[in-house]
Amino acid sequence: MAHNLGRAVGILASHDLARATAATLQRTLFTVPGRLVHTARRLHLRLPTHWPWADAFTHALTAVTALPQHG
Repeated sequence: MAHNLGRAVGILASHDLARATAATLQRTLFTVPGRLVHTARRLHLRLPTHWPWADAFTHALTAVTALPQHG
């Protein structure tokens, strides 16, 4: 299941990461050099300004949060 979830995040992130290996996905997307900041009672994710995978990460995060929730 973890393999399938990793593949799905790679596909959502970018075309370049759609066929990436698990090690590449871990190095580029899953090991995020950012931090969670709590301001105004909200959580924000701060990423480095020149991180090469920031666009792919935010694209995947936006796609995942846009999925409908079943409850």
